[in-house]
Amino acid sequence: MDITVKGKNFDITDSLRNHAKSKLSKTARFSDNVMTAEVTLATERNWHVAKITLNCKGSDLHAEEKSTDMYNSIDRVVEKLERELKKQREKETNHRAGRSASAPTDSAEDREPENGKKKEKDVYSARIESVQRFTPQPMTVDEAIKELESSGEDFVGFLNEDTGNFQLLHRKGKGYGIVEPRLS
Repeated sequence: MDITVKGKNFDITDSLRNHAKSKLSKTARFSDNVMTAEVTLATERNWHVAKITLNCKGSDLHAEEKSTDMYNSIDRVVEKLERELKKQREKETNHRAGRSASAPTDSAEDREPENGKKKEKDVYSARIESVQRFTPQPMTVDEAIKELESSGEDFVGFLNEDTGNFQLLHRKGKGYGIVEPRLS
């Protein structure tokens, strides 16, 4: 697991960095799916805030704690994440345990042929009504909003000129939302 420790509004000492890394490295025993962890330590007025985001395969976990002591904040936020990881693992094992011997298994027709070629019949093809391919155009977020408004579509895909990343802009409530895929 790759652990990044950042400071906001103050400098991080080596002992704080080592404390956060040692605590987080112990969470690896709860899940093999954790790829990276980002720790942000900050001070807000008289509070010491610890925020941790775990990037897992399939989902991200985020937790935040604040107290009057930074070490205490780190300990509490790691405990919170450990509880969440335990919950996920229990759900996963309960879900797997729910399968019985009478449950349908892959038949010979559904399995991949031995020559390595996939069957042409796709399970999802009945639900997909159309496929549109496009080349994303480089533009700013403001230009993408104008494009979304003028097109009348629900979303618009574009290459953000500022970041160089592919993004999807969509309507969300009274405003807009941006979806940026994480390719790793």
